[in-house]
Amino acid sequence: MNQKLRDELDSFKDQFMGGYFEGDPLNPLATSGYKHLGFISTLHATFLRCIKPYINKDTITLEIGPGRGAWTKALLVSKEVYAIDALSAEHNRFFDYIGHPKNVKYFHVKDFECNMLPNNHFNYMFSYGCLCHVSFEGIQAYAANIFPKLKDKSNCFWMVADYDKYDRAILNLNKFSIYSALMSRLRKYSPLKWFFWYLMKSERLHLAKENDKPVPGRWYHAGIERTCSMLNQTGYQIVDPDVGTCPRDPIIHFIKP
Repeated sequence: MNQKLRDELDSFKDQFMGGYFEGDPLNPLATSGYKHLGFISTLHATFLRCIKPYINKDTITLEIGPGRGAWTKALLVSKEVYAIDALSAEHNRFFDYIGHPKNVKYFHVKDFECNMLPNNHFNYMFSYGCLCHVSFEGIQAYAANIFPKLKDKSNCFWMVADYDKYDRAILNLNKFSIYSALMSRLRKYSPLKWFFWYLMKSERLHLAKENDKPVPGRWYHAGIERTCSMLNQTGYQIVDPDVGTCPRDPIIHFIKP
């Protein structure tokens, strides 16, 4: 080792007594040397974990429930994007939001059959904020009917509703809520903090998990374990039962083997 590199290592001898500590990476609200630059949106974290590593100019993407197209914009680098939704593109103002890219096809579905999708065509699938509003029977139908549409080794990410995870998030606001964390550091906001907790905890999902009665916009309890078990039985392989980028809702990463 040359003298310059020795001097570089020696320069640390009086630094960081007790060991350098940036912050606790296991605490989602931990302060760090990044200060106010140390936090990102759960949606952006989901993009970084579930989309960015898997999308490129050769990707053929299937998106379930694009809505206005917020996530679709993140998928546009794909070679092709097929978007299927229970509402029309006009209703969602889909193309008003994303423009009219030539690589995007939008389908207004009337059932769960997915007959408009070509077989053995897609190598990536994504759904966020959609299947939580679909009954478990509907999710199961999508899983089965989309299976032959996917190529082997396709990466798939589905966000589903899980009442238990939702309730855990609401009951642990100290751990997950940035508002709660900020208020806890400012005593004058303590009354507001308790009022905020009360409002949030009142949002716990008390619907019976076995009740699948259709109600517009309702959340259906699919559950992590039940959905993963169903996907396995359908022929998929679970990579991660919950990628963990959203403290309230699970996102399941699975592949077609």
